[in-house]
Amino acid sequence: MWSILTHMGRTQVYLGEGELELLKRAAHATGASRSELIRRAIQAAFGPGKDSEARLAAVARSAGSWKDRDFTGAAYVDTLRGDLDERLRKLGLE
Repeated sequence: MWSILTHMGRTQVYLGEGELELLKRAAHATGASRSELIRRAIQAAFGPGKDSEARLAAVARSAGSWKDRDFTGAAYVDTLRGDLDERLRKLGLE
């Protein structure tokens, strides 16, 4: 990933216990350093290039994935929310 390394800055990041544990496990499983995993994650999340193009391609491939469903997205969300109206009423937020 880093073919020519000219300058690197140092930063301090505070991680929660769960995040730190995930990072430790990933470093152990991949053999990469925690720093390298963080750099890769930053590139994947914010960097230009293949990663961005791959995400856009995945979004394009998902277009129409609900076309064979007999309900709308709104109806699906309503089923996930279950008794939302009742909960809002109890909280006085209806």
